[in-house]
Amino acid sequence: MIMLDDLHIIAPDPRVHREEMFDLIAKAFSAGGYYPFLSWLKGGYIDGGFYDWRASRVGILAGRIVTHWGVWGYTMRIGSARVRVAGVGAVATAGEFRGRGLMQRTASVALAAMADYGYDLSILFGIDGFYGQFGYVRAWSGCEYSVKYGDLPQGGSAPALRRCEPLAMPQLVRLFNRHHARATGTAVRPTYTTSDPRKGREGFMWTDGDGRPVGYVVVCDRGIRLDVVEAVGAPAQVLCAVRRLAQRYGADDVRFETLPWDSPLARTLRMGNCTVTIHHRRDGGAMVRCVDLPRTLDRMRGELTARLRASPLAGWHGRLLIDNGRQQAVLDVGSRGISVDAAKHAGAVPHAVRGGDAVAQLVLGTDDPLETARCARMRLAGDARMLLPVLFPAQHPMLHAADRF
Repeated sequence: MIMLDDLHIIAPDPRVHREEMFDLIAKAFSAGGYYPFLSWLKGGYIDGGFYDWRASRVGILAGRIVTHWGVWGYTMRIGSARVRVAGVGAVATAGEFRGRGLMQRTASVALAAMADYGYDLSILFGIDGFYGQFGYVRAWSGCEYSVKYGDLPQGGSAPALRRCEPLAMPQLVRLFNRHHARATGTAVRPTYTTSDPRKGREGFMWTDGDGRPVGYVVVCDRGIRLDVVEAVGAPAQVLCAVRRLAQRYGADDVRFETLPWDSPLARTLRMGNCTVTIHHRRDGGAMVRCVDLPRTLDRMRGELTARLRASPLAGWHGRLLIDNGRQQAVLDVGSRGISVDAAKHAGAVPHAVRGGDAVAQLVLGTDDPLETARCARMRLAGDARMLLPVLFPAQHPMLHAADRF
């Protein structure tokens, strides 16, 4: 008889566990076919990707892998700050062991490992009603721009297009990073080196007069609709390229996905004829968790200082406690900027934000901070209500489809 209490949770060893682990994951995510998913595991998703074998965890029962919690480690932007993120994916339990609490035990061990290996935040794209128990809250809402073909700008000089794989070309990786230098939620590339072939995405780039790449788009042909899943470059050139591709594919509509809200292209679209659709999910989709709150805020010191100095509160000095129920940190604001102290017993600090897991939404800039505080019933003391909009403004975070896990 198999005893569930005998579950042994360890980091997977690629030399020992790789094939069995891949089999479990491919079976759990076989809706589009077992073998296509297995091929992607070996073709870039784990092999050759940014999967972290040290921080990931598998549960072994009676000599068999029955659970897997995968971690993809990458660097994420929050304005000018850079934080280390544990992207969680391929969360899988063997079919006959589901609903028996094994993943809950695997997750608790994995979360501790994330902290041990230096991760600041964790992001995942999850099903409804499951990940909240582990401290994950909504990270952001999906946003799409829909434009009729006839509303795409006409005239101008459409760039000459040639096919490309942006993830595999160092010049385009650098172009992507420059273009998204302050776009909160985006990954600092390189991440993957190839795209998932099951998604049907195609890349097209263009160059300047000296042959240097200056822009590209990644599209997916949906028949009467063309999806633009990534776009880098001057808005006028991007839109001319998209119009040409929409005509080539016979698309009547164009949908732009994963556009940073404050990007020049998004602003250009909002000044024209388009429909913007925002998808909200209570506790599924993109979700975030603070792994190490003091360390995250310490990495954000420069960004927080710049936000404060650019505000009417530039002369404010004092200490602000941030408490998420598991960890505390104090922002010490002085004439030289902001420093961060980890605090285990900071009850005497007069200015304080005391909340639960939703503190991660403040850090990431998920929504208007006062709305986040109200909805999460955070307790704000002293000048906290005045400081939150300055230090933690809405950032409209977003992660490109090609970097997801």
